[in-house]
Amino acid sequence: MRKAIFFMFSLVVIISCRKGTKYDKIPKISFNDLSDSVIKASTEKPIFIKFKFQDGDGDIGFNTKNLYLIDLRFINDTQRYLIPDIPEKFDPSNGLSGIIQLETNGAFLALRNDTIHKKMDTINWVLFMKDKAGNQSNIIAIPRLILKDSL
Repeated sequence: MRKAIFFMFSLVVIISCRKGTKYDKIPKISFNDLSDSVIKASTEKPIFIKFKFQDGDGDIGFNTKNLYLIDLRFINDTQRYLIPDIPEKFDPSNGLSGIIQLETNGAFLALRNDTIHKKMDTINWVLFMKDKAGNQSNIIAIPRLILKDSL
């Protein structure tokens, strides 16, 4: 039985949100950074995934789990996360761009139990978001993360 994977949404940094910003109303995301490429399985070390976003009408945070992270190792393993509401002082209706950082607790990143993956495993994640209007962003692949039984 595989262990549950736990992720925390840790930070939204607003880079630009000014009048006249011309972004598409369909959110767009792009990969920015993965804190590690090789880790010890079930380590206490956090893993950080950063990605850039743009949204023309700024309706990305609306108190629902609208950020999707899928672990391709397992069928139907989609984790959903809440993007916090954007404060009105940023006037999100004029468009937003920024960086979102997800934090995952490495303690829950376990090797699979089959014989092929007892010493090493590879996590391949994909990520996308939806806005309040239901527009889905593009899907991005996160660079692979290698899990090892020891380093």
